[in-house]
Amino acid sequence: MTVRDLYDSDRQDERLRSLKRITVWLATFYFSYTLVDINLLPDITLRSVLLRGLIVGPPTIMLFAYYQWSVSIRHKELAGVCQACLGTLVWCVVLLGSNDPNVLNYFYAGLVFFLVLTIVINPPFEYSLYGSLFVFACLYTTIWFLEGASVGYVLHHLSVGMPVLVLSLMANYRFSAESLRLYLEKVSVEQLREELATRNAELERLSCIDPLTDLANRRALALHAKALQRNVSASRRVAIILIDVDNFKAYNDYYGHTQGDSCLCKVAEALRSACDTNDVVCRYGGEEFLVLHHNEASSFKSSLVLAESIRQQIIDLAIPHQPTDGILSVSVGVCYGSLDDSTNLQTLIKSADEALYQAKREGRNRVCHNVHSATCPPLASGEAMNIL
Repeated sequence: MTVRDLYDSDRQDERLRSLKRITVWLATFYFSYTLVDINLLPDITLRSVLLRGLIVGPPTIMLFAYYQWSVSIRHKELAGVCQACLGTLVWCVVLLGSNDPNVLNYFYAGLVFFLVLTIVINPPFEYSLYGSLFVFACLYTTIWFLEGASVGYVLHHLSVGMPVLVLSLMANYRFSAESLRLYLEKVSVEQLREELATRNAELERLSCIDPLTDLANRRALALHAKALQRNVSASRRVAIILIDVDNFKAYNDYYGHTQGDSCLCKVAEALRSACDTNDVVCRYGGEEFLVLHHNEASSFKSSLVLAESIRQQIIDLAIPHQPTDGILSVSVGVCYGSLDDSTNLQTLIKSADEALYQAKREGRNRVCHNVHSATCPPLASGEAMNIL
């Protein structure tokens, strides 16, 4: 689709409404000028009424019907130009029937048809040009057959008609070009706005994603927690599950940073598969991961079950850990509580971190917990689940 086609398509409704209004006004003026014919040239009264009414009238009615068809706006504008040309031809034929010398003065009114075809209807320039040339041919063919016409009169008429023709065509060209230019500017601005919105959305997405693991980052975690705190209609009881890869520095030193990054990606993928779609899984630090566990069915017990499932999935990866003569494992700290005015996300994370260090002190590869809720089961703070 060309730019012109896109312009026609986007502005079709607007141009059609304008074309209908202009056609109504032009038809009103054209047929009302029957009275001017009768007043200035009484000898063409019957001729004017019959030719205007019988030849121009029916096509005018059909033109309004054609405007309702599902065709291009350019075709409808061309039909409007053709109707204006028909009106010009009929007007010239009407004046040819007069023997009144006043017809020469009245004939200057034919220059109005140039303005109609160029400025009033304001069709595409090529239609305006072809229509104006047709009107020019009609006028300056008819002029030689008018009562009392002479070479001097024709030249005098041309001295007025030619500037009107040329200047009105220039005005039409300028209007058409300016309209298209403004449309292109509008399209360009809209495209830039859409592109900017897309890039902003992408930047927003990237700002919330860890580039190595494609998990959420701390910013995404904070945004989700704030949204959860604002949602007063939903349960805001959550579990913070903090996961730390055991002896990762030794693993990284032994296998190298590239292998260490690959290891973290495998751990991240295991976390994704273990967690629910409602959980927020993020990379919290170098080898630390965090899961914000929250859904309608979540409970303290389900949080511990999830934490144990995460620990077991890492074990199932069976990633060799030569410095410890074993396989890669993780320690997990869990804190269960409510996100409210008195307990914020950082408070819960701090409690989960304390539980995580408890798991580290007890030998790693285990789950420990802390609670921030009076409704949680009466388990001792920092108690480890029996997983070994």
